[in-house]
Parts: sequence; structure tokens; C-alpha cells
Amino acid sequence: MTGRAEGDLEVRVLLTAIARSGRLALLLGAVAAVVAAVVLVVLPGKYEGTLVVVPVPSTRAAGGLAGAASLLGSTLDLGSSGFDATRDVVAYLLRSRTVLLAAAERPYQGRPLAIPIVQREPNPGDEEGLLSDLRRALRVTSSKETGFVTLTLRARDSGAVRAFLAEVVGQTQRLFSEVAQSQARQLLRAQERRLDSAEAELHDREDQLLRFDEGNRMVAPRSRLSLERARLERGVTSAAQVHEQVIADRQSAIARELEEAPAIAVVERLPQELYPKPKRVLFRALLLGAAIAVASVLLGVARELARGPRALPS
Repeated sequence: MTGRAEGDLEVRVLLTAIARSGRLALLLGAVAAVVAAVVLVVLPGKYEGTLVVVPVPSTRAAGGLAGAASLLGSTLDLGSSGFDATRDVVAYLLRSRTVLLAAAERPYQGRPLAIPIVQREPNPGDEEGLLSDLRRALRVTSSKETGFVTLTLRARDSGAVRAFLAEVVGQTQRLFSEVAQSQARQLLRAQERRLDSAEAELHDREDQLLRFDEGNRMVAPRSRLSLERARLERGVTSAAQVHEQVIADRQSAIARELEEAPAIAVVERLPQELYPKPKRVLFRALLLGAAIAVASVLLGVARELARGPRALPS
């Protein structure tokens, strides 16, 4: 009986605390909702720009280069296939430090683009903070089903949204081309070393055949000397074929180095005019008011319980 009475007393204390703080909580929630609605209405709206791009697969002929890689060994196997634009590669480049910081420093109406986008001026001493803000502002998503990559950016200046998205795409193209051409230059240097080796091998085989002919004016058919001469001739023929293949591979590497490799193509461009994103003022104001009201009730209950048990009116 005593335990049950104490339990009833605690429930009555809790209900009394909720009743006492309920009116104040409702008042605070209503005031917070009104203030939030006014602030949301007064604040300028944000414009949202969405751009959809797709990686451009490589169209380079890789036959000669693959053969070159097989002769060079497994260390050049990656170089033979080339640095290709995939969905994950493009998504990474769009959010990379090089691309975002370069786009943030691009002039826009006499000031860097970072100011209208994230209200922050580029500063060499605070690149990490700027980079973090830019990555929060620019949302990059990719689809496994279609391979498309979507860029979404929100800011209060529609022109800045357009300029920033265009600059990000342009910087990504430039960075991809630099990396691809750098890899092509490395492959070209490897092909040149192969060409030197193939030329030396061909000259050595030709010299061996020449010395054999000079030392053996008469070679009887089906003799050991005739077999040796046939072996030397096959060596010269094989070295000549390798030399021709290396020359063709070197020309392919030169073409790759000079090629402007595209990374992405724009599937859906920005519309002609961007409109402010709906603010959903009523929903946000009610949500904030309800949150403050609940917090006020919980605070009132905690205060009542902290005072300890008191005599309640019968």
C-alpha cells in the first residue's frame, strides 16, 4: 500500500509540473514560431542550380599500346589502358581541392566567387575552412544505374550559382586533361626507351649475321653452318619486327600526348532563369515553435522534480 501511494504521488507531481509549465511552453513556442516566420520572410531567398554530367569514355585505340605494355611488362599495364573518366573519378575531381579552390578564386563582379557562394573570401591561411564550406554548399551525387553525376548548388546570387557550376566543370576538364597528358608523357618516355633498346638489338643481330657471312664465304646446304645462318636470319627478322612495332607504339604515344582528352559531357544544363527555392516558412516556423515548446515543458518538469516531493492539494 505504501509503495502504491508513493507511485501515485510521483505521477501527480509529474502531471502538476507539466500543467504548470504547459502555458509558458505554448507561449514561448508561439513567440518563437512568429519570430522564425518573420526572419525567414525577411531573409533573401536562395537560388538552386542543378547540372547533370556524364563521364566521356575513352575512344583511343589501345591495340598498339596494349601490345607495348605486354612487351614492357606488368608495370606499364595501367598506362596502356590510359587514365579514363569513370563515374567515381569524375565525382572525386568535381569535389577535389584543386578544382574547388580554383573555382572559388575565379573573379565574379570584381570579387572572388567564394564570397557570394559561401560568404567567405579566399585566404591562403584558411584553405581548409573554405574547402569545407564549399563542399557543404556543392552537393555531388552519382547514379550507378545511369552513370550520371549531378551537381547541386544553392546560393543567394543566381549569377554566382551559374558561374561557379560552370567553373567547376571547366576546372574538372582541365585537371583531367593535365593528368591524362602527364600519363601519356610518361608512356612516351617509356616508348622512347623501348625504341632505343629495339634499335640496339636490331643492330646487334645484323652485326652477328654480317660477321658470320664475312667469315663463311661458302655455306653448304643442310650443314651446321647453314643452320646457324638460318638462326641468325630469324633473329634479324624478329628484331626488325619488334623495331617496327615499337615505332608504331611510339607514334601512338605521341598522338595521346597531343590529344585533348575530354572528361565529362553536360547532359542537363542550367535553365535560362533560376527561381528562388521555396522557403517553406510555415513548416519551419511550426517545427521550431514545437521544438521550443517541448524543450520548455521538459525544463519545467525537471525543475519540479529537482525540488523534491512536496505536499499536493487533496
